[in-house]
Amino acid sequence: LARRFDGIQGVGFALTVPTQDDAGARAILRANYGETVDIWPATEQTLRAPIVLLEPQDERNRAALGYDMFSDAVRREAMQRAARTGEASASAPVSLVQEIDENPQVGFLIYLPFFAGPSQMTGAVSETEGFVYAPFRLGDLFSAALMQSPRLPVLVEAYDGEIAPASRIFASNADAASDHTDEFVVIRTLEVAGRSWIFRVTPTAEFQRFGSVLPAVVLAFAGLLLAVLLALLTSVQARRSEAVAALNVESQRNLAQKDMMLSEMNHRIKNSIARVLAIARQTARSADGMDDFLESYSARLGAMASAQEMLTRSQWKRARIGDLLAAELRQVFGDRLEACDIAGPDIEVDETKAQALGLTFHELATNALKHGGLATMNGSLSVRWALAGSEVTIDWCEFGLAESPKLAPRSGFGTRLIDINVAGELGGSITRRPGTNRISIRIAFPLSDNALRKAETTG
Repeated sequence: LARRFDGIQGVGFALTVPTQDDAGARAILRANYGETVDIWPATEQTLRAPIVLLEPQDERNRAALGYDMFSDAVRREAMQRAARTGEASASAPVSLVQEIDENPQVGFLIYLPFFAGPSQMTGAVSETEGFVYAPFRLGDLFSAALMQSPRLPVLVEAYDGEIAPASRIFASNADAASDHTDEFVVIRTLEVAGRSWIFRVTPTAEFQRFGSVLPAVVLAFAGLLLAVLLALLTSVQARRSEAVAALNVESQRNLAQKDMMLSEMNHRIKNSIARVLAIARQTARSADGMDDFLESYSARLGAMASAQEMLTRSQWKRARIGDLLAAELRQVFGDRLEACDIAGPDIEVDETKAQALGLTFHELATNALKHGGLATMNGSLSVRWALAGSEVTIDWCEFGLAESPKLAPRSGFGTRLIDINVAGELGGSITRRPGTNRISIRIAFPLSDNALRKAETTG
């Protein structure tokens, strides 16, 4: 942080606990840092938010361990706003508890709420597990951002909320003499995690106004002539180099596509065998006899074959998200669809996104059948999708897992295929959140302009 991110002091976590029951926070501090740390200061609030984790651990950050940020009114307002909105929220300027050296600076903090339930995004502070937060020193932050060479003959001032002496949080040179009229004053407002910072830039006595743009025009014209000359001299060589580079890129792309297709084919065959075996075991478990088993098992395999034939025949043209999801769930789960609750509006996607979503639904459903909520007879699945502005969100929730999942890193092809499809083909993001005997997965990606207009017309 010291070498690359001036201003930020670290990243930490403040645990939300009742005031009368802070023994757990002290235990976490002892486990994290091997020493007994008290929770401070005294407070009249019913909740505490002591710092139980703050890295990197240096002398300044050690001074902040155990500090109850909810006891301070300024910090408390930012934490309440973060919990209420579910978004990162900045505090008003405060004196950081890390300011133990001879040159203290004003600082601020940014909070992000962490809720116990994976589907909960907003609420009261008492409903949170705690807050991920980062403390900043305003002087170091603004100096790194605004005081780089060359130094311009201007005075840069920053204010929190309003332009007033008491609200000024930074001045590039507080002693600089101002020589200006209102014509040359520039004021800009920047929203920073829920707070408004106002920047005022005024000329100093060294500021000079150039009365003619002729030198700049001559210089630009000379540069243009030089650029044209260089372009003419290098055009032949450039075309040759581009042709060789394009041929090499195309060859590499073809080889990568071939490897991807072979890996995908091998992976889908293994998944198909695993699904067939899983369906056989589940069918046998619930069958009354051999005839009942053969009838149910044949029906399930027939449903899988019909779904695969439909997907192949469609050639992944424009399709509805609901149809893609239903086809994959029917193919994977057979008559266990009663354990699946799916709902959402009619949203159509193009060929590329349809193929990516189909593969993603296939891998998620297979994982649910083999390892997730549908691996047990009491498990269930809920899938909801929605369109907010130009972004599509898909919430995949599995319930009734045999044990609470832990998101350990996986290097399997299925996980990589999901991430590649979501990030590369959909241009979106995927978030996995474990819970008690359940797991929630959110996929978000932008919708193309044509598809968005069609969805709005349909809606």
